[in-house]
This record gives sequence, C-alpha cells and structure tokens, in this order.
Amino acid sequence: MEIFLKLLISVLCGGIIGLERQRRGQYAGFRTQLLVCMGSCLFTVLSIEFNKQFGTFADPARIAAQVVTGIGFLGAGAILRHEHYVRGLTTAASMWAVSAIGLAIGFGAFTPALIATALVLINLIIFKNIENIISQDRYTTLTLRLRGLEPLDLRQLFPDKALKLRQVKLFFLKEQNVVEQHYTVRYNDYSNLLNMVNSLKSREDIINLNLS
Repeated sequence: MEIFLKLLISVLCGGIIGLERQRRGQYAGFRTQLLVCMGSCLFTVLSIEFNKQFGTFADPARIAAQVVTGIGFLGAGAILRHEHYVRGLTTAASMWAVSAIGLAIGFGAFTPALIATALVLINLIIFKNIENIISQDRYTTLTLRLRGLEPLDLRQLFPDKALKLRQVKLFFLKEQNVVEQHYTVRYNDYSNLLNMVNSLKSREDIINLNLS
C-alpha cells in the first residue's frame, strides 16, 4: 500500500505539471511529465527495496543518481533550435524538476515533493506573465536582394540604437547583376522592425526582402 500510495502521488504531481505544459502546446505535455515523475518514483522505490533485500550491496543512492543523469538526455529532446530562437528550455527544466519530485516521493519525502510541485506550477503559470512584461531583445534574419553590384549599408541608413544590425553574409551575383545581403537584426520593439521594413520596401533597387 505504501508503494502504491507513492506511485499514485507521483502520478498526480507529474500529471498536474504536465497539464500546464500540454495547455501551452509543448511536446513534453501531460503523459510525458506524468511518466517521468512516476518512473523516477518507481526507480527510487526499487532501489530502496533492493537495499532492504541485499543490504549494503545495493546502494539506494546509485539508481537515483542515474535517474538524474538519464533525465538530462530526455530533456535535451524537448529543446528545439530554429535560427536565433530556442524553444523547450522551460519544458526541459520542468522535466528535470518533475524527476526530482518523483525521487522525493519515492524516498517518502511527501511534504517537500508537494511544496516543490506547487512552486513549479507557480513558476510556469504566474511567473510566465511576469516574464512577458519584462522587455527583452529579439532577433531575426533579414535577407535583401538588390539590383546592381553596390550593397546597402543598413547601419548608416538606420543608425537608431533601437535596431542593432550586423551583416553576416554578402554575395555578388555578377551574372544576374544582383547583390544578396544577409543581416542579423536585434530589436526590442516590433514596431521599430516594421518601420525599417516599410522604409526598405519603398526603395526601387530592392528586388526581394525576407525576414526569417
């Protein structure tokens, strides 16, 4: 009954956190977080039972240490990188925290596990709103194709400090009489980026403009 209670509590704690991740549209959602928490709990329970049967020959901390290491590989699968954006770090961190909650439940530390579950939910739900209020820099890649063989120096055209531009690639397509430029743009306010794009769209020498 004690083992069943531990597994049940781990399912509840992992499932509650997983519901929040599922609602946010994350890949590691309800079922994943639930299984991580329950699996960590079960590994811990087994290590304790092995220690009871085999004594000092079965160290209960050894399996728990491997759970901490193994969850890192699982969390890495939740992290996605696209150009300048990285997604899934919070979900990976929540999986790491959920595994710790499962370990705590397995060792019988119910109160710390429940408190940790509440703190994780506070972080994911309430602190998310605070994070959205904080101003932060964003990045995008600007690709320009121009007629002629004279590149544009966007840093002179847009000296505003609200936009930080750095040219990363420059191609001269002589056969087509075209210059292709790639800029990394750092901006804080989307309206500043939009104003720059609208200004560039009015230039007749620009054939194509792309943001990614």
